[in-house]
Amino acid sequence: MVEYDRVLIIGGGIAGIEAALALARMGRKVTLVEKSPAIGGKMAMLDKTFPTLDCSICIEGPLMSQVSGLKNMEILTSSEALEVSGEPSK
Repeated sequence: MVEYDRVLIIGGGIAGIEAALALARMGRKVTLVEKSPAIGGKMAMLDKTFPTLDCSICIEGPLMSQVSGLKNMEILTSSEALEVSGEPSK
């Protein structure tokens, strides 16, 4: 199995944030690309989440803060990936 230390994540919604955090904590260098001016996606616009009715930003806010504080994390907002090269992981 080949391991790569550099990862590109396209989309800064809750799934992209969670993936970025997990990979960065594993020691990978992560670049998170988001086309809007801020990360958070649709969840950041919601008041409550189903089924627990927890406050959406109460869940996502701490994760967004953690992402911005990691040294091996690069966040590119207002950006789009036009081309990606390399080999996919197996």
